[in-house]
Amino acid sequence: MSRKEKIISALFLESFCHATENCEKVKKAMLNLLPSDVWEKVKISEVPLEGHYKNPIVIIKFEIRDKTSAQEAVEYIFSELDEIDKKIIIDSLDLRTDSSNLYLRFDKQQAYLGKTRLLQGDDVIKAKISFMPHIRRRHSIEHALEILGLKLE
Repeated sequence: MSRKEKIISALFLESFCHATENCEKVKKAMLNLLPSDVWEKVKISEVPLEGHYKNPIVIIKFEIRDKTSAQEAVEYIFSELDEIDKKIIIDSLDLRTDSSNLYLRFDKQQAYLGKTRLLQGDDVIKAKISFMPHIRRRHSIEHALEILGLKLE
């Protein structure tokens, strides 16, 4: 794979906005994970739901299908991760990938503050990074992630 080759086909972000949260702040947290020059390429949708106790919940979804913008966004996300989070992703790659996607969860509160940090829990921004069709096997995914900047310094 060369540096110019397209590796990423799409990027999807999703988060819940609970009744106690300001949905504009949740969107801001999600945008903070992305470089500002791809913001105009983000398709935003909102799905209103009702919680267990009849409380309103909104699922906020971001979608970037422009391959160049999606790849730029993924490179940016990886560049913002600290070495510990990079190591966690690499060490848990089998749990975070299927044949064509990488799944990550980011701390929503930290994202609002402009920091990109992984988090296992419920109050997260979920990310699904979709690879191009020719990237399917473990070694291809590892090589693609290295090109995108996910390597330990």
